[in-house]
Amino acid sequence: MLNRSPFKSNFRRTFAPLVFLISFIISTGSLTVALGQNRQLSLADILIALRSKKAVIEEKNRILATAVKERGITFSLTPEIEKELGSTGAYPELLNAIKEKAPVPQKAAPPKVEITPLIAAVPKSTPPPPDFDFYRNRATGYIEKGEFNLAVSDLGKALEMRPKDANAYLDRGLTVAKLGKHDASLADLDKAIELDPKSPNAYFARAVSHEKLGNAEKAFADYQKASDLDPKNEPAKTAVARITAEKTKAEVKPVEPPKVIAADKPGLNKIVAVGALNSYASRLVTPVYSQTDRRMGFQGKITVQISLDEEGKAVSITTADGPRTLRSAAEDAVRKSKFNPIKVDGQPVKGTGYITFNFVANQ
Repeated sequence: MLNRSPFKSNFRRTFAPLVFLISFIISTGSLTVALGQNRQLSLADILIALRSKKAVIEEKNRILATAVKERGITFSLTPEIEKELGSTGAYPELLNAIKEKAPVPQKAAPPKVEITPLIAAVPKSTPPPPDFDFYRNRATGYIEKGEFNLAVSDLGKALEMRPKDANAYLDRGLTVAKLGKHDASLADLDKAIELDPKSPNAYFARAVSHEKLGNAEKAFADYQKASDLDPKNEPAKTAVARITAEKTKAEVKPVEPPKVIAADKPGLNKIVAVGALNSYASRLVTPVYSQTDRRMGFQGKITVQISLDEEGKAVSITTADGPRTLRSAAEDAVRKSKFNPIKVDGQPVKGTGYITFNFVANQ
């Protein structure tokens, strides 16, 4: 079996905050191992999980301690490793679990002494030429050391020997992304998905590269696909929710009708009707557009009628048309907004006007 450990944490500025999250490490193992449930954890698995910023340290320690007890580990706990784990955030509970599951080194068998007749020639063994496994294993070692260019080179040699290995394409795509070359990364990730269309890891990795390149729509589709293929993939679900919220915030925008200016100058005791109040708003809050309303197809323009006192405080807020829940959201947004006083000849007066919000559901 190949020891396909994941990448080191020096990827945190570009890729690690999204890809190498705790659920990704615990549920999927290394880059090239399919969704096995019994694979032992490597040192790299544990370090990457501890350095993830998508969960609090107590939760990461609890999950890792449980995983170590259930699945075991592939390394021995030396003083140097224990020190590194402690400085990365490992709690005593996790360190004790690692100590309990550390493999016991086996005593080497005494060398077998063979007596060879003096007249017999001892043939020299010729090491086999490097094969696919050799380059894959060496690439994994380079990745752990942060030598990504060397890893990409070895993965390329491995793919020359086995051009239909989806996991090798996935690994190379992830490694190229670590170098900040997301355009090149997409080519390998596309090939990985072509060879293995049911790989949630490949879809998730491709979503990250799409998002880094500013393509939110393609990123959203790949995050959603990763979540569908692996319902336990919390990072993918979180990304779907985040992009949906960003789209909603961008779509719910106040309509900006032209400002209405009163033709006559009323006395200071009169109420001035100014029309749209957008220009008087010092802080205009965007209404909450709930997912329920979006799924129900509730959308349209909601106009809120507003009366302001001399200080610009809203003393009356009403709506007449539109779905009740959207009207409530629009009115609540106006209540949280702030308005500057309406002035006539430099003196603050009472005034009336309106704010219109446009709710647009996803297509």
